[in-house]
Amino acid sequence: MGKDDPEILEESLSASMQEISRMKSLVQEMLDLSRAEQVDVHYANETTKGKEVTYQVYNNFKILYPDYVITLDDDLTKEVTLQIYRNHFEQLIIIILDNASKVLQLQRKEVHISISSTLNEFEIAIQDFGEGIPKEDLNKIFNRFYRVDKARARTKGGNGLGLSIAKQLVENYKGRILAESVVGQGTIFRIFIPIAKTEDK
Repeated sequence: MGKDDPEILEESLSASMQEISRMKSLVQEMLDLSRAEQVDVHYANETTKGKEVTYQVYNNFKILYPDYVITLDDDLTKEVTLQIYRNHFEQLIIIILDNASKVLQLQRKEVHISISSTLNEFEIAIQDFGEGIPKEDLNKIFNRFYRVDKARARTKGGNGLGLSIAKQLVENYKGRILAESVVGQGTIFRIFIPIAKTEDK
């Protein structure tokens, strides 16, 4: 479109590149979802260090979003070994932080992360201070392709698969993911990952 008009051609190419980028992202997320469903086959015995990975992603996120206020509360007195593949644990945290960064684009740019553990589980909680999720949407946000704000979803670049991937990953590692939200105040995601049985208590 617009091959004889440089201005229209530039707009056409730009729109095409945006759509290609969106489709690439969608295909990658579909592949991630497919892999998440095969955790038991390929990653059943994988473990990772909870504190180390959390701090790594936290520090990376601070570099990527220098205008955000990001805090990390660490209630752990020592490292804990989690029953999850390192890349998958990183992906889980990144999905939630990426989700927070999108909803905070026009909101209060602040994210609070906390980590703690019980005898058997590691918990990471990620809190944003965005617009929040209506009660009627809260139990649907982990569904594939579901987006709370459909009007702005495309401008934010989301395909509605990130949280579905996160839920699939967590549950395949025998963990849990929960969301709490208040409209106008923000959302907290809590991820619980089993501590490896080999962990020295």
